[in-house]
Amino acid sequence: MVEEFVSRMFAVRNAAHLAHWAAKGKGSFAAHMALGDFYDGLIDKLDAYVEAYQGYFGLIGPVKPVPYSRDNVMEQIKALAGWMEANCDKICRDKPALENMLQDIEALFASTFYKLKNLE
Repeated sequence: MVEEFVSRMFAVRNAAHLAHWAAKGKGSFAAHMALGDFYDGLIDKLDAYVEAYQGYFGLIGPVKPVPYSRDNVMEQIKALAGWMEANCDKICRDKPALENMLQDIEALFASTFYKLKNLE
């Protein structure tokens, strides 16, 4: 399950980076900044999570690429936040430290969703 989690994180991070570059029109500067903060922050948080996970359970298996698109990135972020919440037990395997780190990632998703939806 952790491999799927990492695959999904890489895909949304890449989608956000492409959308960051493509931001244009009304509210584009706010979206550009919010997406930049998102993709920068996600990699650091994900790296910390995986290193802690591997400290508990050993090296993770192969991470397979997941298709992604810069289109509808706000909806991708929202959907993936829901997926993380629904799969928390499988992703964190009853380790409170991992749950805390996952919640930190979820907070980044929520903050980014807010910024994309409400700021211009």
